[in-house]
Amino acid sequence: MNTEKEQKEENINTQVTFACLGLGEKTLAAVERIGFDAPSEIQEKFIPVALTDRDCIGRARTGTGKTAAFLLPLFHRFYGGEKIRVLVLVPTRELAEQIKVESRKMTGTGHPRSLAVYGGTRIEPQIKQLKKNPEIVVGTPGRLLDHGQRGTLNFRDFTIVVLDEVDRMFDMGFRKDIGAILRQCKNRKQIMFLSATLPPEIMRLAERFLRDPVRVSAVEDENPSVETLDQSYFAVSARRKFALLDRLLKRDNPELALIFCRTKRGTERIGRRLREKHYNSSYIHGDMTQSGRDQAVNSFREGKINILVATDVMGRGIDVPGITHIINYDIPDNPEDYLHRVGRAARMEAKGKAIAFITPEQGDLLSGIEMLCNMMLREDQIPGFHAGLDDPPR
Repeated sequence: MNTEKEQKEENINTQVTFACLGLGEKTLAAVERIGFDAPSEIQEKFIPVALTDRDCIGRARTGTGKTAAFLLPLFHRFYGGEKIRVLVLVPTRELAEQIKVESRKMTGTGHPRSLAVYGGTRIEPQIKQLKKNPEIVVGTPGRLLDHGQRGTLNFRDFTIVVLDEVDRMFDMGFRKDIGAILRQCKNRKQIMFLSATLPPEIMRLAERFLRDPVRVSAVEDENPSVETLDQSYFAVSARRKFALLDRLLKRDNPELALIFCRTKRGTERIGRRLREKHYNSSYIHGDMTQSGRDQAVNSFREGKINILVATDVMGRGIDVPGITHIINYDIPDNPEDYLHRVGRAARMEAKGKAIAFITPEQGDLLSGIEMLCNMMLREDQIPGFHAGLDDPPR
C-alpha cells in the first residue's frame, strides 16, 4: 500500500501538463510567459481536439480558461509554419479587448499579431491596422460586417473562425449577423464554438456550418454550481434593497465587488448613489462611451476603485482576478445567467462570495437557481436591519 508521500509523488508524476497536450516548444514558451502552471479542464480537453483540424464545440463556464484553450492551438499552428488567418467573433467590446490583451501577453511583441475591432470607437484607426494583415482579428459582429461592406476586411481571407461566448451573442440578437459572417468565410478550414450553454438554437447553427464537430465539455451537468463560492441570499423588499446594499458593503468591506443590476438605468442609479455615499466605486453599461467603459474597467482592474456596478452584458467582458464579492442586486430571470455572473468571482477556482437579493415575489427564481446549482443557498441576515418584508402593500 502506498504511503502518503508516495501517493503525492504519484499524483505529481501523473499530473497533466501543457507539454502533454501536443503543443510545440514556442507555444509552451508562450504558456510560461503568462505563468500558467497546469491546464484547466477545458484546456486539457479542448486543445488536443483543436490541434486535429476538426471543427469543435467546447462547453465551459466563464472563468475556466476558454480563451487560452483556443488561442494556444492557433499559436502552435503559426509557430509550426502554417499560414493562418483567424477571425474571432465575440459579443462585446470588452471581451474583444480582453482576448487581444491575453494574446499579446502570450506572444510579447512578436507574431502572431492580434487586433480588436468593435463599434463605439473611430473606424479609421482600425482600417489602418487591418491593412497590416494581422494574423488574428477579434471583433464584434456588427463592426466586422461594417468592415466587410467597406471592403477593408475580406472574410475569404480567414482560414480559422472562432465563436466565443456563442450563447451571449445569441442573447444579444447577433444570430443573423453570425450567419452572414460564416457564409462569407468561404475558405475556412476549421470552426470552433465555445459557450457556457448549448441551447437547441446554437446546435442548429452548428449543424448548418460545422462539419462533423467534436464536442467536449468541462461542465458537470449534474452539479454546475461554483463550488469554491460561499453562496447566500438576503430576503428584502424592493424599496429596501439599496439600504441593504449599503449595510452589506459596510459589514463585509469587500476587496473587489462586482454588483449586477438588471437595467442600464438601474445600474447608473445605483452607481451614482454609491458615489454619493463616498464609496470607491463606478458603473458600466452599454450606453456609455467606449472611453468611459474602458476607464471604469481599467480602474477596477488596477484597484483604483473596489466596487463596480454593471449590467449582464458588460459583466461578460470583465476579466479581473481577485474579485471577492458578486452581488446580485437584481437577480436574473434565467438561472444560467446567475452562473455566468457568479463565475466572475470563481475564476480558475478562486474563492469568494456570491450574494443575491431576493424580493418576496422572486421565490420561484431563487428555486430555479438552487435547482440548477443542485444546492440550497444559505439565507443571510444583518442583525438590526429592517428588510421591509412586513411593510403594507403600496
